[in-house]
Amino acid sequence: MSSVPESSAAAGSGRAAPGTPAPVTPFPAVGTSVPGSVGTSLQILRSLDSGPRGLVEAHAEERLARFGENVLPAWRPVPWPLRFVRSLRDPFTSVLLCLGLVSAVVSAWGTACVILALVAVSCLLRSTEEHRADRSTAALRELVATTATVVRRSSADAPPQEREVPVADLVPGDVIRLGPGDLVPADVQVLRAGGLTVHQSALTGESAPVAKHPLDAPDPALAGAGPFAQPQLCFQGSSVTSGSGTAVITATGGATRFAAAHDGRARQRGASAFDRSVQGISWTLIRFMLLTPPLVLMANAALRGRGLETLPFAVAVAVGLTPEMLPVIVTTALARGAARLARTSGVIVKRLPALHDLGAVDVLFLDKTGTLTEDRPVVEAAVDGSDLPDPGVLRWAALSALWTLQLAELPAPDALDEALLDAAEHPEDSAYEGVAALPFDPVRRVATAVLRRPGRLGVHTLVTKGAVEAVLERCALGGDERERLLALAARK
Repeated sequence: MSSVPESSAAAGSGRAAPGTPAPVTPFPAVGTSVPGSVGTSLQILRSLDSGPRGLVEAHAEERLARFGENVLPAWRPVPWPLRFVRSLRDPFTSVLLCLGLVSAVVSAWGTACVILALVAVSCLLRSTEEHRADRSTAALRELVATTATVVRRSSADAPPQEREVPVADLVPGDVIRLGPGDLVPADVQVLRAGGLTVHQSALTGESAPVAKHPLDAPDPALAGAGPFAQPQLCFQGSSVTSGSGTAVITATGGATRFAAAHDGRARQRGASAFDRSVQGISWTLIRFMLLTPPLVLMANAALRGRGLETLPFAVAVAVGLTPEMLPVIVTTALARGAARLARTSGVIVKRLPALHDLGAVDVLFLDKTGTLTEDRPVVEAAVDGSDLPDPGVLRWAALSALWTLQLAELPAPDALDEALLDAAEHPEDSAYEGVAALPFDPVRRVATAVLRRPGRLGVHTLVTKGAVEAVLERCALGGDERERLLALAARK
């Protein structure tokens, strides 16, 4: 068995030669223009004033103080009293408060007390439920305490050492190690890679792994490509599927593209359909309420010669037009729904109106795999070269996956192999046993397993699976048959 091919990028000491102009954006602009550049590994290291041996601890501390912790910018937790005050801005609640004050002015204390009690109950329910959801979200966030393997030196002349540090302590210029299952802790540029593939579904919505490798020389073809199409760039929010690599951090915290997308979604939130419908009904009733008391006063003054004496009656008419229980009923119904979701499904509702928003959805478009989908492949069917169902195809593929997982000593199981084993019926009961296996890697684009039947004269069978083009290259087929199979695969 051969080892996984490894590609590397040459890098200097981390400082440009005297008299040589910096080829890319200087270090102060890190986090803004560096991640989007198409510079080589050496150029990026020079712009970050770093090197393959990592940063000195003292320099890392200075950069941590300069750029801040590597955490996503989040809204500050809103205290419960402030939430209670904000809930008073609801149109119905504001009108009820005004009517309660007017009732108190005209000494209608019973009406004033009832109105203020309804307002207090509605605001208390809403603010308490939203505050509880925020606390639950914060508790979940505390559970996700991750670390990263970073290369640093105690002094400029000391040898580099690898150690685990909290993700929040990473700074631009840090050199980190990536392995299967690791979360990419920041925006990075790959310096070395051995069969490195990453999942970018949280950023692009594509569930297929993407191969990453260093950029040893400028590539004009990449100049017009988007950032997620750059093979040398990995972004915060993605995860390593297979392989390993060494990368240098180019942006952290709020300067990452993941943070920019998160902040953009937060700022784009406008009034929901629920908010618009409630506000529309509210303002319609408010207009009637504002018009009714003056009309009642003028009618009594004109017909009976009474003026302010009829003010309590006018207030009573306005209160009669106001659905005092509507805020309480709506808030209570939403709070009960949120409590049921939390109890039965483990769903945290951060905004009570979000329940109505989701219930009013007719068509839902998703652009993020893993949000409501499972972010894992599933085998739907197995067909032969004539596009007919063939259980034998699935059986051979599952045998290859089974012995690849057992013999190749993978750091993490391949998602496609797991999908094949889930779809097959007890592949471990087969008469074949594994001899050797080469796992899939982005260079060969195939996985190979050698199987044989038990016994001294057992026939060896080579099973190859992977990309259609790579598999067909290893088959003794004519040109026409090869083109037919390629066209068949393209339709799938």
